[in-house]
Amino acid sequence: MEKRAYSKSVDRISQLPEPVISEILSRLPIRDSVATCFLSRSWLHRWKDLQLFNFSTFPFVGQKGFLDEQGHTRFLAFVNEVLLHHRRATVRKLRIRYYSFPLEVDDAALKAWVCAAIGSHLEELKVVSEGWKLFTVPSGLFTCCTSLVNLELTCSSDAEELTQVRFPSLKNLKLVFCNPNLVTAILSGSPILETLDLSVATELRVFKIHSPSLKRLYFCDVRSIRNELAEINTPLLEYLSLRICTSRYQLTSVCILHNLVEANIDCYAEGIYVAYIPKLLKSLCNVKSSLVLHPSTIYCLVHATQFDLPEFRYLLSLELLNKNLNTRFLFRMLERCSMLQVLTIHQGTVHAWTKPTNVPYCLSSKLSIVNFKTYHGNKDDKELIAYILQEGLALKSISIGFGYLPLNSEQGQRMINELSHLPKGSKMCQLHFK
Repeated sequence: MEKRAYSKSVDRISQLPEPVISEILSRLPIRDSVATCFLSRSWLHRWKDLQLFNFSTFPFVGQKGFLDEQGHTRFLAFVNEVLLHHRRATVRKLRIRYYSFPLEVDDAALKAWVCAAIGSHLEELKVVSEGWKLFTVPSGLFTCCTSLVNLELTCSSDAEELTQVRFPSLKNLKLVFCNPNLVTAILSGSPILETLDLSVATELRVFKIHSPSLKRLYFCDVRSIRNELAEINTPLLEYLSLRICTSRYQLTSVCILHNLVEANIDCYAEGIYVAYIPKLLKSLCNVKSSLVLHPSTIYCLVHATQFDLPEFRYLLSLELLNKNLNTRFLFRMLERCSMLQVLTIHQGTVHAWTKPTNVPYCLSSKLSIVNFKTYHGNKDDKELIAYILQEGLALKSISIGFGYLPLNSEQGQRMINELSHLPKGSKMCQLHFK
C-alpha cells in the first residue's frame, strides 16, 4: 500500500496542466529544459513546445574562462538544434547572449536565429553580442513583428534597406547603433514607445530624436570624436539620462521638457563647445523631482563664460557628483532652486570656501536634508558645513560620511566632536555620521 502511494506521488509535475509545465520549462536554463527529454517517454518532446528561449555562450566557455573553438562549435550546434526541432510556429521571447572573444561572431548564424523568431507572435527580442562586424538586422523584423513590446540589440547594429517600420506595440527599445537613419525609422514606426536606450557606435554629424510618446531616454556617446546631437524633441519625457564624453560636442536644439521628473547629466566638452552644456541645462528647467550633475558637467558649467543658470522652480532634490566642490557654483545653483528639499554632495574636498553675500531662499526655508558623502575635516569643509547648519532654518537631518575613516578612531571622534558643537539654526536638525 505504501509502495503504491509513493509511486503515485513520484511524478506530480507531469499531472500539472500543460500551460503550467510550459511555464516551468521556460524558467529553467534552456539546456536543462532540453535535458528533460531524458526523464520519461511523456517528457520526450515537451521542450519542443517552448515559446520562450534564452540562449547564452556562458555555459560553453572552457576551463580558461573564454569561449574556445570547441565550445563555440557546441554553442552554435546547440542553438541550431533547438530551433530546428521547435514544433510550434510561434516564438514569443528570444534572448541571445553571444560573447565569442577571442573568436569572431558567426553573423550568419545570428541572423538565422533572429529570422526563426520573426512573426506576429514575437513579444521580446534581445540580442547581446560583440564583434568587429556590424550585425545586419533582417528587414522582416521591422514589418512582421506587430506584437513586439521589448527590443534590445546590444551589438553594433544596422539594417537592410528599410522601406517601412511597423512596431505598433513596441514600448521599450535598447540599441547600439551605427546608422542614425535606423533610429529615425524605428522612432517613426513606434507610436507608443516609452523607453529608449541608445548607445552610439560611430561618429555622428547630425542626429535627431523625435518621439511624441517617449517617457524615458538614455543616451550614451563616449566613443566618437565629433558629434552634433541636433535635436531632442520628446514633449512627454519624464526621465532623461545623457552621457556624452567627447572632446567636441554641439547641441543645436533641445525642446523644453515640461513633464521632466528626473535628469542625470554627464556631459563633457572643451574649448568653445563648453557653452553648449549650459544651453542643455536650460532645457531641463522644469525638472520636478531630481537632478544629478556629474563632475564633467559641473566642470563645464564652472568654466563656461557669460551664461546664466536657469531657474529650477520645481526641483526637490539636487545631487552633485563633483571631485572638488566649487562653493560659488554650489550657491549659484541653490539660489536658482527655490523649492529644493534635499541636497547631496559627493565632494573630494571644498575648493576655496567663500561665504555667500546672500543666503539662498531654499536654505533658509525649504532645505530639510543634506548629505555630505565624503568629509575630510579640513578648514574649508568645516566652514561650509558650519554655514549650512547655521543658516538652514528648516533642516531636519545632515548626514556626514567619513569615507574609509573609522568612526571610533581618534581622528574620527575628534571630527565628530567638532561638528557636533557647531551652532544650529534649526532645533529639529539631527547630525548623522557614517
